[in-house]
Amino acid sequence: VEAVLDLTRSAGIALRPSLVPFTPWTGLADYRELLAFIERRDLIDHLDPVQLVLRLLLPPGSLLLQHPEMQPYLGPLDPERFTYEWAHPDPRMDRLHGDLNGIVEKAALDDEDPHLTFDRIVAHAEARRLSTHRPIVYDKGRPPRLTEPWFC
Repeated sequence: VEAVLDLTRSAGIALRPSLVPFTPWTGLADYRELLAFIERRDLIDHLDPVQLVLRLLLPPGSLLLQHPEMQPYLGPLDPERFTYEWAHPDPRMDRLHGDLNGIVEKAALDDEDPHLTFDRIVAHAEARRLSTHRPIVYDKGRPPRLTEPWFC
């Protein structure tokens, strides 16, 4: 990933990553490492904050439904969403997801600067106060993006 980022940047290509950070196999330390990587590699402007709250979907027919490690955490099929519900083995991750989802949803409605939203996410994930180390700068030549900050 590091090499691809270096190569694409040197070629003037802006990557727009898609992420699924909330899975039964990712924990709080993994999530914090992801946030640190995004900041270290200057990717905040390259992804919409919604990418930081996407949760694994388990549609009917998914091979993960038969995975033995998944069985204790599987819930019923939600027919409207066409996915099986699941609970994280660490309940803190489900709470974190719910909290961050609210932060990201409000930020999208308020058209908040992605850097501020990222800082709010980091602060919440690290259970510390919001840092103000990064100034909020609008219209800074962000990479091309869709007009709506959602994923399908």
